[in-house]
Amino acid sequence: MKKSMHSNYSLFYTFDGDQPARFREARVFGTTVWTASGAAMTWGEETRTQYASEAAAHAAYAAHGQAALADGYALARATTIDPAVFDFALLQSLVADAARLAVDAVRRAHPEQHIDAVALVSDDSAMTIAFMANSREALAASEYGEEMLWNPAEWAFEDGGAYFDSAYRLLLQAHRDLPFDVDFTTLRSGVFNACIAALAQLDAEGCFGTGAQRDASVLLFEVSDSEPVEGALARLNPPAVVARYEAWMASWAEQG
Repeated sequence: MKKSMHSNYSLFYTFDGDQPARFREARVFGTTVWTASGAAMTWGEETRTQYASEAAAHAAYAAHGQAALADGYALARATTIDPAVFDFALLQSLVADAARLAVDAVRRAHPEQHIDAVALVSDDSAMTIAFMANSREALAASEYGEEMLWNPAEWAFEDGGAYFDSAYRLLLQAHRDLPFDVDFTTLRSGVFNACIAALAQLDAEGCFGTGAQRDASVLLFEVSDSEPVEGALARLNPPAVVARYEAWMASWAEQG
């Protein structure tokens, strides 16, 4: 078996307030330097340059970093990547930090609302992480009634989504034409578990209140256009919320 080629990687940002606005990233492997740049939470524009030697490639990689700093970007992450290993612990940490900041951003942006529902939504290929939130007031005003509560795509607020860009960059290495040797099934389950664990971490910190306040708040992790992740609802919520979901599901069964 051919040995996986380790690579150096760096990620830089400019900011709008404290949210990432634009990114630059670079990776060197063998004699290749790969770069990408663009607005936060976008794929960005890619370049790929071959050099005559590994030394020349590493020099170009270093120059890219120096240029980013000179252009006013700040270094967010510099690491060595093993294509055979995905850092799920780092992903959980990045998602937890981003979700904490996003929840605060929603609360600041909508102080008149009681934010009582928070969701992270990925996709079946585990390439994206979207943040959504809802309030008691938005739910009461919705024509969909209780159905709205269990469908984050219908929720009212998405403030703070750019905080997730660093986590998004981590996921994209699996989807770009870059050295990556992690089995997809392992990647997918690991990414989803990291997102659930990140929300559970915030819950344990008291981010969504305790007692009656927590019983009235809903945390969800969902995969768009896919089946629910088994056990996620119960892992993220107290029995009162699970019972509320089961009652809603039962009402649908009765209508059928």
